[in-house]
Amino acid sequence: MGKKEVLEEKSLTRRSLLSGAGKIAVVGAGIVAVSGGLSLFSKAEAKGPQALPWPYEKLDTKEVGKIAYDGWYKAFCSYGVASGILTPLQTKIGEPYTLLPVEGLRLGEGGTVGWGTLCGSLLGATVALGFVAPYDVGKQILNELLQWYSDTDLPIYKPETLKAEVKVMSVSNSPLCHVSVSNWCKKAGKAFGSPERKDRCARITADVAVKTVMLLNDWKDGKFKSTLKHPPALYGTPSQHNCGGCHSTKIPEVIK
Repeated sequence: MGKKEVLEEKSLTRRSLLSGAGKIAVVGAGIVAVSGGLSLFSKAEAKGPQALPWPYEKLDTKEVGKIAYDGWYKAFCSYGVASGILTPLQTKIGEPYTLLPVEGLRLGEGGTVGWGTLCGSLLGATVALGFVAPYDVGKQILNELLQWYSDTDLPIYKPETLKAEVKVMSVSNSPLCHVSVSNWCKKAGKAFGSPERKDRCARITADVAVKTVMLLNDWKDGKFKSTLKHPPALYGTPSQHNCGGCHSTKIPEVIK
């Protein structure tokens, strides 16, 4: 077979492939089969990202709490809260939530892989709110959430099936993981690795997911209002309200 015949055969084969794939739509630098057949892009890639915020529908706090609690035992606090909020939205709304792999939020555990910074449950709420709420609304909801977390006797949530007895509640006075956990362990007389401490964190994961959804539901109903000021407006720098709890000295002075 000569060179000309080889080129003609390749051309025929390519035309046959395309005709068998149905109608073709040009999308960016590639092609997508519109009516069946082989495609070079997935449906999600063809549509492109959807602008934020994504649609929100009111969620059942009981369902949210259970998903978040169970989620802690699967992949800890950050994942638990995010899954408690986003998984029901995947069911109620579908795309774009179904295109988001919630497992990507696992690394927030233990104040970010055990470094004890922002409680992973609050980090999970932060990420979820970033998809759901308009930016300014999300900031106010988070401000309320962090204040509530710091000031409230936790945990409140009680699972249907007990994995461990958690009788002690504590006020963290801080949104930081190491402060929250250490205060509870000291008050309860339990070690960090104890079943009780683990279940305490699982319950707080549920608490944070439920509180976040309560605030979102209020926002959806037009009832959400916040009068809290953010720390930079109060102190002139990013901060929490209880720096002195750990840092009695060597607190950086703010240049005004």
